[in-house]
Amino acid sequence: MKIGILYNLVDRIERGLEIDKLSDNEIIETVEHAQKALENEHEVIPVRVRRELLTQLTRESFDFVFNLCEGIDGKVKGESWIPALLDIIGIPYTGSDSLSLGLCLDKIKTKQLLVANNILTPDYQVFYDPSQKLNPTLKFPLITKPANEDASVGITIDSVVHDENNLFKRIEFLLNNYRQPVIVEEYIDGRELNVAIIGNGDSVEVLPVSEIVFDFNENLPKIVGYEAKWIEDSEMFKKTAGVCPAELPAHIETQIKKLATDAYNTAGCRDYARVDFRLKDDTLYLLEINPNPGINIDSGFVRSAMAGGLSYNELIQKILSLSMERYQK
Repeated sequence: MKIGILYNLVDRIERGLEIDKLSDNEIIETVEHAQKALENEHEVIPVRVRRELLTQLTRESFDFVFNLCEGIDGKVKGESWIPALLDIIGIPYTGSDSLSLGLCLDKIKTKQLLVANNILTPDYQVFYDPSQKLNPTLKFPLITKPANEDASVGITIDSVVHDENNLFKRIEFLLNNYRQPVIVEEYIDGRELNVAIIGNGDSVEVLPVSEIVFDFNENLPKIVGYEAKWIEDSEMFKKTAGVCPAELPAHIETQIKKLATDAYNTAGCRDYARVDFRLKDDTLYLLEINPNPGINIDSGFVRSAMAGGLSYNELIQKILSLSMERYQK
């Protein structure tokens, strides 16, 4: 079978900071590993997505696409455009569709979806300009995030604030640099748990829960900010470790797996996704749903897969197999 691995690179930043390119361009390693996992049984062709390529794709281009694309020409919203185009052309592909990707990239709509489905998430407020008043029901500390980014872009230790003065400084910084709404939510000072899910319909499988363990100075907020995720020579990166399986009481493990599955299905995720939680005082708060999680060989998703008995090659092959079965049904 002829398989195209679609991916994107960022040459220039249209919003945010120059350092933000690191998170986008890490995809090269993932492509190389995925290609090796598939090439023994298939003809595998990595294809970098550029705007001019989109008009050249036809139904005959590939039998199947392994979709690792996270944007187009620096536009993060392009992540949801690629599946829409593939649907129109008629090329089957791995992973979630345009609607699910677009929904989960929009933190505001994701929050609304969670609240509407009675899934607990931290209380929040959306800021469109710094002149807005803070909702008095929100309790400090608060954390600030760009509403339409992923991969911890725009999130640093300065994102967690303890007073209105620093809050509005951060809101103004994000509005000016990222040119999009800002989500302000109550910061949950608890354990960071990631739930990797694979499958569709009745075959959905929750892999062992992974935990991010922080060895930070006690005065620093325990968050997976941009440095902790991408800057390998930073203290934040060095002192952030993934542990899988996480040691959890049986009732919490049962609850988090059910909540993650509910969120996965509610958001329309397909084939594989990751759901992130905070656990505080026996209460689980759902932070985000990622329908296109990183699957590099050192990623949290792969850590969970390996703890569940899957090698990297087996994971990639299983994602492809599940996607093909979904189309056959």
